[in-house]
Amino acid sequence: MKTARFYQLGLAAVAAFVALALFASPARALDGDPAEYVLCDINVLYVVDDIESIDWPVLYYLNDAFGCRIDIVQLQERGAYRAEGASLPDQQVYYHAFYLPPEEPKFIDSVEAALFGNRYPDIVIFSATAGNSVSRAFRDKIRALEPSPERYFNILKVYQQGGGREAVADSIAAVVMNGRELAHRYENRLRAEVPLLVGRDYRPGGLTVPLTHYVLTSSRVADRLPDIEFLAGIPANRLVAIIEELLPRGPKQLTLLRQARAFLTSLKTAELQQGRERVETIITGYRSLYDLITATTDDPIFDSRTDLRFYTADLLKRTEQLALSSAGVAWDGQVVLRDSPHGSRLKFRAALSADGPRQIELTGVSFHPYWDTTVVSLDTAAHTILPHQTFVREYLVDIDDRYLSARQPESLVFTAQINYGTLPMTVRNALAVYQRTDLQVAFEPDFYFVPPVANLDIDRVVSPMNLRVIIRKPLAFTGAVKLNLETPRGLYAGAYRQEITLDRGKTSETVRIPFSISKLFELGLQRQSISLEFEGQTIAADTALVRIASCKIDDKVQIAFLPDTSGLLEDILNMTDATFRPLTDRGLETANLDAYDVIVVGSGAFRTYPSFRLMKDRLEDFMRNGGSLVIFGQPADWPEGALPVSFVPGVELVDKTEITNRILRANLLTMPYEIVETNLMSSFYKRRDVASAAIAPAEKVYVTPTGGALLSVSRIGDGQLIYCGLPLLDMVSKLDIDAIHLLANILNY
Repeated sequence: MKTARFYQLGLAAVAAFVALALFASPARALDGDPAEYVLCDINVLYVVDDIESIDWPVLYYLNDAFGCRIDIVQLQERGAYRAEGASLPDQQVYYHAFYLPPEEPKFIDSVEAALFGNRYPDIVIFSATAGNSVSRAFRDKIRALEPSPERYFNILKVYQQGGGREAVADSIAAVVMNGRELAHRYENRLRAEVPLLVGRDYRPGGLTVPLTHYVLTSSRVADRLPDIEFLAGIPANRLVAIIEELLPRGPKQLTLLRQARAFLTSLKTAELQQGRERVETIITGYRSLYDLITATTDDPIFDSRTDLRFYTADLLKRTEQLALSSAGVAWDGQVVLRDSPHGSRLKFRAALSADGPRQIELTGVSFHPYWDTTVVSLDTAAHTILPHQTFVREYLVDIDDRYLSARQPESLVFTAQINYGTLPMTVRNALAVYQRTDLQVAFEPDFYFVPPVANLDIDRVVSPMNLRVIIRKPLAFTGAVKLNLETPRGLYAGAYRQEITLDRGKTSETVRIPFSISKLFELGLQRQSISLEFEGQTIAADTALVRIASCKIDDKVQIAFLPDTSGLLEDILNMTDATFRPLTDRGLETANLDAYDVIVVGSGAFRTYPSFRLMKDRLEDFMRNGGSLVIFGQPADWPEGALPVSFVPGVELVDKTEITNRILRANLLTMPYEIVETNLMSSFYKRRDVASAAIAPAEKVYVTPTGGALLSVSRIGDGQLIYCGLPLLDMVSKLDIDAIHLLANILNY
């Protein structure tokens, strides 16, 4: 046993050494060559709960060093289903955010369909945390996915991110990564691209551990030695393997293999070339791939696998874009509908630009109707476009009116035949008569609690409030839209802008809707919805929860807060009668803290407050003078020594039977609101993560089986430090009445 243990430790050490050696010289660095992105067909799915914990350096290493497509998926609990995202398609990096109601499996299926409808990823990486129920459900769904006989691409490897060297030693199947070195290597890309994906600046401050590891939890790659690289055993491109596996030996297989190898050889050669030679090599590879895919059209062997058609179409599209951009060819088309005495007439406006070093020839323009197999020639004359010139022409297309109502994504397909020197190319333009408008509408936030209605003998307006609705749109979109609000009984919307003109150059529009509650409003959770119309069609909608709940904060209490990373704290404080103000980093360091009665530190707030780790003495003085410092659950990289008490946060997985109340009639649970403990803990009927903490000294109200505090009070002078490791803000966002009351008790303490 000792020998085996020594052998495992030795392999882990060798793996770590080799991984570090690989980082010393970026031999496979992509350096922005787009040909590598085309050649690599490996898809990596990264599942994370918190944006702040995304391991950007490792993801960019996979993207840059190998050309992998990266899909980052974040799942959060909300009252209604919503999906958002952003992408950098030229770099093959995509971000997906899903907001789902908990305990409703159908929405997990919707996420699966959205992500895996075309193909499964090859590699799945789970981040270190799994803090909410929808994220855990999605992770369980992925782990349970079996290889599908109807698909060629299935999940080959699953990795789990770890956090310590001991875990590396315990596993000989761990990939060891030097996060600090990678962060430095890709710093420029990270600072430029991360804000475009998640809307936040890249902050490398969280990289406190130089070595991170990813443990291989399952693999369908053939048995081999322990992997020291994510892609070990997986070919970067599987086009040749597909043909060899699916087609029987014979002339057709040999022909397709020759074309596939010619395509791969051309793009690999182009990586070492420049100028006109590179362009011609890429176009040669494109022609080989185009001929290959054309030869497999309507082939039942390829049609039997649902993901192969998407794979070949996507590979051809990316190769075409590479060829066109390399040659400086910009091909675009636009459909224009015009009314005439004989009905609607359609015009196709084609634009072809030559921005490269040599002229190109346009030899033909064709229309491919979706309802017929006959190709319609729109232009057969040859046109020469000189360098830095643009050819624009409109073509009248004779189409029956009944075909103009089609809403399929590629209802109108136009192609152009061009020659780049002696090399022919076919470029494609797929347009729909009715373009899907990429508009979104959402309540921000998507929950709202309001104070109880006064007991008056009227059934109309009692107390005015405001809803905030945000319309998000592409930068170039312009047009008139209409908002439609549906409210529950007893909720009355005031006057607001229903007809809105969205201007070019803006990405969002905020609409505030005043509303009031009367005594006709029913108790319990109620739903309201907002929908967005464009050209008579409903194209986006969202739902929000609303309920009556008392959350009275004493008028004399002055609150300062450090926002949590989710923004929930500020949203919730806005729904109360509290007087509150956010603190800046400078204010934390220089402001008169005695002007406040309560300072609230949101989860992860210290990451955006560089001065926080130096505020121990100021915070201690604040509490000794009677102030109350409220700390919500914090991540494990909490700065040591930032508080005047011993405080070490952690994560535990518990259910309601494992949470113990040590002080049954604690003031936090009785004043001013009586907390019904069974209701407060109702969301813990299944095991879920909580942010327990080791705190000393402290009067612990709720504790975990290990003795970690979930709700505690530490007396310091005339004041106190209150810690709440329950996911209280998340519970409030689901309008849990006892969670709302507990928040009020904490702020009034």
